[in-house]
Amino acid sequence: EREYWEYDNYPEGEVAEMVDMYVAKGMTREDAELCIGLMSQHRDFFVDVMMLEELGLQVPSEDDNPWKDGFITFASFIFFGFFPLLGYCIFPFAFPHLSSHTLFLIACVCTSCTLFLLGAVKSNFSQKTWYRSGFEMLLIGGLVAITAYVIGAVTNAIVQNYWKVNLAQIQGV
Repeated sequence: EREYWEYDNYPEGEVAEMVDMYVAKGMTREDAELCIGLMSQHRDFFVDVMMLEELGLQVPSEDDNPWKDGFITFASFIFFGFFPLLGYCIFPFAFPHLSSHTLFLIACVCTSCTLFLLGAVKSNFSQKTWYRSGFEMLLIGGLVAITAYVIGAVTNAIVQNYWKVNLAQIQGV
């Protein structure tokens, strides 16, 4: 909707922006102006191209089924979410001598590989290369995991400190 608003309220700016993009991709300014001038005469087509070129977004087709998309997302969540648990569900039984620290490291490696793989798969639905998308997902997922770990550690410290103080007060009374 934003792109339609921009097209309706400031078409010259959108046309100029698209011309600059096409010139940056190697077209001459004259060819880019001709091409974009023709495209801009067809509102829906031009907005679709703007979304793809400017934002890297694929316009959903009318055949898209949100239930199917939701199920695929759910199945992917279950499938990819299983791999980080390998470090705690499978490895302790297969290798009972491993320490909890080693199991945590195995879980971190499994999670990292899974995040990279998920990003690489995601590249099929974007314009990014598989390795760039993989590293992007690994970086974002890694930052989220670190943030969650730090929040958990801080919460744990607060709760333990709270119970120590309250337990001391109870015992002192």
